[in-house]
Amino acid sequence: MEKKANIFICGASGTGKSTSMRNLDPERTIILNTERKQLPFRGALKFNMNQYIEDWAAFFKTFNKALESDKADVIVIESFTSLVEMIYKKSNDTFQGFDVWNDYKTKVGDILSMSKNTNKYVIFIGIDMTIDGANGVEERCVAVDGSWKKKVEKEFVIVCYSHMYTDENGNPQYEFITNKQDGFENISAKSPMEMLPLKMENDLKVLIEKIENYYKGE
Repeated sequence: MEKKANIFICGASGTGKSTSMRNLDPERTIILNTERKQLPFRGALKFNMNQYIEDWAAFFKTFNKALESDKADVIVIESFTSLVEMIYKKSNDTFQGFDVWNDYKTKVGDILSMSKNTNKYVIFIGIDMTIDGANGVEERCVAVDGSWKKKVEKEFVIVCYSHMYTDENGNPQYEFITNKQDGFENISAKSPMEMLPLKMENDLKVLIEKIENYYKGE
């Protein structure tokens, strides 16, 4: 089995994370929609495998089926943020005290591990959080509770940060930041050396094409 890179798309609300799905092949993409919201881009109804997920049990069952499916090349988890809320609710309903967080830690770890052992691209979308220090905001990382804080990124080959800025005409522009750089020193974006430009359009289809070409040596 040829393993594919797992990917995390992280950033603030309204920076184009979900919209980056717009050009994926709707016939070969499974979306595990834990947000249970309509996708925010033109043509969203073409994604027939956009599955609304109501709780942790449904997610785990559907994720396993998606990993085994021969009908898809890409799985998008929209979003990691609401998924970990589901996991916490399940753990809190089942256990007490420290056992809640131990179960939470295990379940999050299981999902991240599953995302690395597949021949599909598994893409997580989630918001980020700020870690403050003596000098203000010292780091931005994937928003998660418990012992996974500041550790989720290490489970991924590629972490892109979604960013929105306004151009000279006052129009919003959306991009991915793929590595730390001037102006983005505090984010935990990362990608293999020379795989991606430091900034690129927020398009998951283009991102996957660049990954494929990189590993082919093109």
